[in-house]
Amino acid sequence: MTQQESDITPSLKVKIVHLQDSTGKVQAIFPFDSMLDIGAITRVSKRRLATINSYNVTSDLLLNTHKVITYIDESLKGKTKLSLKKTDLTKFNSIEAIEINKIFSGSKCYFGDFSIPQDQLKTEVESHEQDEESMLSALGGFQSIRLRQRLEETLELPPLPASSQRIIRLCADENAGTDELCEVISLDPSLAAQVVSWASSPYYGAPGEIESVEDAIIRVLGFDMVMNLALGLSMGKALAVPENGPRHYDNYWLEAVSFASLMEAMVKAMPAKKRPRLGHAYLAGLLHNFGLLAIGAVLPPHFNILSRQLEINAHLPTNLVEVQLLKLSREQIGAWLLRHWDLPDGICNGIRYSKNLAYDGENAIIARMLNVCHNLLNKEDISKASQDMIGLDQKQLQSLYKDLQDNSENIKLMVSLINGN
Repeated sequence: MTQQESDITPSLKVKIVHLQDSTGKVQAIFPFDSMLDIGAITRVSKRRLATINSYNVTSDLLLNTHKVITYIDESLKGKTKLSLKKTDLTKFNSIEAIEINKIFSGSKCYFGDFSIPQDQLKTEVESHEQDEESMLSALGGFQSIRLRQRLEETLELPPLPASSQRIIRLCADENAGTDELCEVISLDPSLAAQVVSWASSPYYGAPGEIESVEDAIIRVLGFDMVMNLALGLSMGKALAVPENGPRHYDNYWLEAVSFASLMEAMVKAMPAKKRPRLGHAYLAGLLHNFGLLAIGAVLPPHFNILSRQLEINAHLPTNLVEVQLLKLSREQIGAWLLRHWDLPDGICNGIRYSKNLAYDGENAIIARMLNVCHNLLNKEDISKASQDMIGLDQKQLQSLYKDLQDNSENIKLMVSLINGN
């Protein structure tokens, strides 16, 4: 290749991940648009390696390949221009053939098929109506015309808490009012206390003391919000946060409450004609990640492996990693479980399609709002199409996110109510 040709060749962006076990540290180098297959490295190294940085969306720095064992994906061989992190903590540096050869000729370098290109990763089935079959396939290829019963038996689904069952029945009653809701919530004293404490939070700034569930409904939160808040809080008791989950999901409920609070703020700021039901949007935010808890509960042997892969491949959408490993995503199993528990389609579809920007079916607005919440909390760009769909521009969305940050201490107080602290 001539110098002129080299000048116009685009740099291939690569990701570096630092891994370690009790023996020491290694690094892996692979294309940024690929998923690192830690299993392939395990087969070569005979070591149980885990990522050092539990949530590395960008890249670790390049270590000396003469001093640190380095696993390099075969697809990078022969490349004349790469972009990687050499020394700078934030920027990628472009390097060319001579320097690439020096790095790749390190005495501790090993080449192999250590990654899978993103366009070759498995994806979710298009419609939620096919999710049951996907989950059966993931669980061993059962075939039965009684898919729902077979799946329930196979998954050993946890029962829906009694308080949740009562609230769902109340949801179906068009004539239900404040008195009926107060009565249902009061049957669970701990839930009633949580609702009152939530309404008393400085986040809402209600004047005077909130002394009862009725007070919380009438003066602060409203009927719809209390119903869905109580439902979310009670359902949180059905599945425990797995102890061996991805380390960057250590505070599951902090993310859940942050999503719910952002969803609430967006609904209130949106043009009236675009607004979904506030309670549905709030509950979708609170339960958007519920599928991760479900995977931990029903697939414990695989959950540890999945968690480590999610840490290593934090640069990729979680659903791609999950479908590649499990044949299903948290959105699929979470939405299926919520649908099985008779939650409204608006919530189930919103969660199921929250990673699918092409989805334009029923309840697409809640799905897109959840996607925007993810982008805001992860400091990612929000597409113009998403801004137009929900009727809020980048400036308005950033203002809502700043308000959330300013209220971070109050959000943590609300999380402590869920955790019983």
